Amino acid sequence: MITIGFLADHLDTIPTLAIWFRNQWPDYFADWSQVEMEQDFLADIAKDSLPSRLVALAAEELVGTIVLREQGDETLPGCQPELGGLFVITSHRGRGVGTELVRAGMERARAQGYEAVYATTVAAAGILESLGWTFLKTVVHQDGPLGLYECRLEG
Repeated sequence: MITIGFLADHLDTIPTLAIWFRNQWPDYFADWSQVEMEQDFLADIAKDSLPSRLVALAAEELVGTIVLREQGDETLPGCQPELGGLFVITSHRGRGVGTELVRAGMERARAQGYEAVYATTVAAAGILESLGWTFLKTVVHQDGPLGLYECRLEG
C-alpha cells in the first residue's frame, strides 16, 4: 500500500532524495554538493504554500516524490502552479506510485485555490493523459523537447 505525505513530515528522507536526483539527473546536479542539494529540498517543506513537496512511502520506505511549485520554467509565464520533480524508484515503477503522486499534487493545488495546474514532461505523459490532463504544446527545454500539459481543477 502506498501512502502520500508531506516532505515536512519525513525530513529524514532528504539525503536519499538528494542522492536519487543526482543519480537521475547527473548533468544538472554536477556542480551541486550533497549539502546544497539537501538545502534545496528543505526549501520544499511548506504544507499550505508553494513549493510543497510530497513523498510516497510503501511500508514506511521512501519510493517516490513530486513537488507543487509556483513555476518550474521562467519561459512559461502564466503556467502556474507546476507539478514537477516527479521521481519513482525503479523497483516501484509501473505500480501506480507516479499516478498517486500526481493525484496528490493535483489535490494540493486544488486545496490552495488554484483553478489549473501545469506540468512539462516526456516520461510522465502517459500518467498525465490517463488523469485527464490536456496536452497544450511542445516546448524546447535545455534537455530537449517536452510536452506542456494543463489540468483544469474542478471545485
